[in-house]
Amino acid sequence: MSASMSHYTTTLADALCGGSSRKLIAGWWYSVLALTAILILMTVPVMSTRTAGETFASVWSAVLSFILCIGGTMIMRKFHNSMAVGFFMGGVVAMAQLFFMLFLVYIGYAKDQVAAEESAKEERFMSFLCLIQSVLLGSFAAILGAHRAEILDKPLSEKSVMSGVSEGMSTFNYSGDYSETSTAADESLEPGYRAPESTRV
Repeated sequence: MSASMSHYTTTLADALCGGSSRKLIAGWWYSVLALTAILILMTVPVMSTRTAGETFASVWSAVLSFILCIGGTMIMRKFHNSMAVGFFMGGVVAMAQLFFMLFLVYIGYAKDQVAAEESAKEERFMSFLCLIQSVLLGSFAAILGAHRAEILDKPLSEKSVMSGVSEGMSTFNYSGDYSETSTAADESLEPGYRAPESTRV
C-alpha cells in the first residue's frame, strides 16, 4: 500500500511540480490554507443568520482549522523532527475526519431548512466546502506520509563525519583510541603509501 501510494505521489509530483515532492507537499498545504481562509470567512454569515448549534459547529471548526494551519506551517518551516511531523500528520487526519462529519451535519441542516421552507444555500455551500477540505486534508496526510523522509532532518553521514581522513588527519573513536580507519584510508590513497608510525595502533 505504501509503495503504491509513493508511486502515485511521485507521478503526481512529476506531472505538477517537475518531480519535486517538497513542492508538491507545499502546494497541497497552500491549498488547505486557502480553503481554511474561506471557511473562516463563512462563519460570519452563519453566525448572523443561523441557529446556535450551527453557529457553534462553524466557529469551532474554524478555530481548530486556524490552530492546525499555524502549527502545521511552523512544523513544516522549522521543526523537522520525527515527533513533530508525526504529531502533525495525526492532527491532519483527525481534522479530515472532522470535516467529513461536518459535511454530513450540514447536509442535515440543509434538509431542516428545506423542511421549514427556508433557503438552504449556505448549508449546501458549507457542506461542499467541508467535503473538499476533508479530501484535501486526507490526501495531504497520505502525501506527507509517503514522502515524510524529505521533510525530516537527515543525520550527519559517516562520510561527512570522517571527511578529515582524506586529508591525512588521524581520527579518534569514542573510547579515545586512534581509529584504524585513518590508516586504511591513507594506504588506499596511492600504492605503496605507508602512514607515519605515530598514527599506527
